[in-house]
Amino acid sequence: MLALALAIAQPAPAFDPVAFFRGRTHGAGQLRVIFQQPKAMSVDSFGREEPNGDLVLQQIVNEPGKAPRTRYWRLRRTGPASYAGTLTDAAGPVRIEAVRGQIRIRYKGKDHLDFEQWLAPAGPRRIDNRMKVKRFGFTVAHLDEVITKVD
Repeated sequence: MLALALAIAQPAPAFDPVAFFRGRTHGAGQLRVIFQQPKAMSVDSFGREEPNGDLVLQQIVNEPGKAPRTRYWRLRRTGPASYAGTLTDAAGPVRIEAVRGQIRIRYKGKDHLDFEQWLAPAGPRRIDNRMKVKRFGFTVAHLDEVITKVD
């Protein structure tokens, strides 16, 4: 009984996005945009940690009917539960925070788009990514993706 009480009292280990995205990952999911048919998407990523602790993540985004495109993230820890970042697709800074064992990512995109993503651990080598895209306050797209650590 004491072991059970101790296990319950221990907080879950914090999800560390720098550790997870170091190396290769693969994401597969479905993008739903209003007035369009859902489409399968995939993202292949390679992340490296710089000597100062920053994560640099190169992603190749594959979307049906479009040429693959490459984008880059840079992520830096700014506090015990917060990060600052940049993304080549973003129109400004990326805000990242740890919330209840998950990672919340928010940024403004081009064409007045607001992005919000929730990364939730779903096992030791897998996370679920739920993204919502809004324009002028209205939701215009959703992405549901499973990201798997390849190495």
